Amino acid sequence: MRAVTDEKALQVGHRVRVTIERLVFQGDGLGRLADGRVIFVPYAAPGDTVEVRATEVREDFVRADLVRVLEASPLRVEPACRFYGTCGGCQWQHVGYGGQLHWKAEMLRELLERVGKLREIPVAKPIAPAGPWEYRARAQFKVFAGPRPVIGFHQRETHRVVDIDRCPLLDARVNTVLRMLRGMRHPALPALFPGLREIWVAVGTGTGEALVALFARMRDRSAIRLLFHRIHAEVPGLQGAVLLDGDPRQHPRFVDRHGHGALMEQVGEFRFRVDGTAFFQVSGLAAGVLTQLVLEAAALTGRERVLDLYAGVGTFTAPLARHAAAVVGVEASVPGAADAVYNLRANGCSQARMVQAQVEQALPGLVSEGPWDLVLLDPPRQGCSRRVLDAVAALAAPRLIYVSCDPSTLARDLGLLAKSGYRCLGIQPVDLFPQTFHLEAVATLQRAQ
Repeated sequence: MRAVTDEKALQVGHRVRVTIERLVFQGDGLGRLADGRVIFVPYAAPGDTVEVRATEVREDFVRADLVRVLEASPLRVEPACRFYGTCGGCQWQHVGYGGQLHWKAEMLRELLERVGKLREIPVAKPIAPAGPWEYRARAQFKVFAGPRPVIGFHQRETHRVVDIDRCPLLDARVNTVLRMLRGMRHPALPALFPGLREIWVAVGTGTGEALVALFARMRDRSAIRLLFHRIHAEVPGLQGAVLLDGDPRQHPRFVDRHGHGALMEQVGEFRFRVDGTAFFQVSGLAAGVLTQLVLEAAALTGRERVLDLYAGVGTFTAPLARHAAAVVGVEASVPGAADAVYNLRANGCSQARMVQAQVEQALPGLVSEGPWDLVLLDPPRQGCSRRVLDAVAALAAPRLIYVSCDPSTLARDLGLLAKSGYRCLGIQPVDLFPQTFHLEAVATLQRAQ
């Protein structure tokens, strides 16, 4: 390994000195080489001067690993987690929290200009609903089920599971469940559940209820019952232990359970049932902040007709129904839509109904039910398909609200909506994921007259 001074001769394995200018989407620090190429360095902070080792060299960019910090940025802090840098869950623990908030807003602005071709969009200062630690009430642990199970999260850019005993981002009750699972002996988890590959843990921050779901096979039904009672002894709020099968990312299949298959969450005055496979925000507190922002952006008077697309368990549908003449929610997930129907009924939202379908499939039938005064979009990380955006534009609703969990797809979709006659009035970033590059945002759009 050698240092190079002629950066045009830079090859994989060579070392080079660079000063970091900014943080970018996906979490890397960005610097510039003397020949004009940008260089991406994970775990670097703006203002750092670092020595790096090139891992990928292209004509227009370079990727490199951090070797050592030569001159530390004022933004740099000591990471709180001993697994940081190995576990891939966090990217920014080495940056003070104020710096994280600043660079998340800058990251969003840069994506709006570069990806969406949108300039001068008002971007507010990010809101931080909770503290920068112990904010996650949900975790999806990866498992390597060897002689002693390895439970944790994937190493950065690999499928290797990093064995962790505690995560400082997790609610203390989630960490308690993790400790219980790691400590199980006589029998251990792999003996009870062959092929164990993932464990999902969720806690209702407004109720204290908890749920544990495992992706595995089971020798007999007594295994799930034993697991429930072992955890319940230390987490009295545990509502159920659930066994799932199939792809954890694509419609998991229910197999068996002991206790309930869902937990209850409290968000303001509303209670929501959340199935073990249904989507919910990182915490009830996070859901409450987003709900308030959506209601403020909607500015409902009680006469409006509202479409809530990608409605989940009805987290926004129910509050909107309290202030609108009619609300229709659309959700593809069968368990999520079933929860939403239950939640609307339980919260007394008689003027709202749910449609269980893919948004692309539901929208053509909803056109004839118009006109619609407001359309709320809360898509998954990949954003909206072009088919959805075209159909939404065809509805010609005076106002759109877009709740995004990925600033790159938000920028892309806002750019497309701008071409369809919608102007973005402003974006409120919400930091639901401190110590990472991830960013939630609520954008308000108005149709040009």
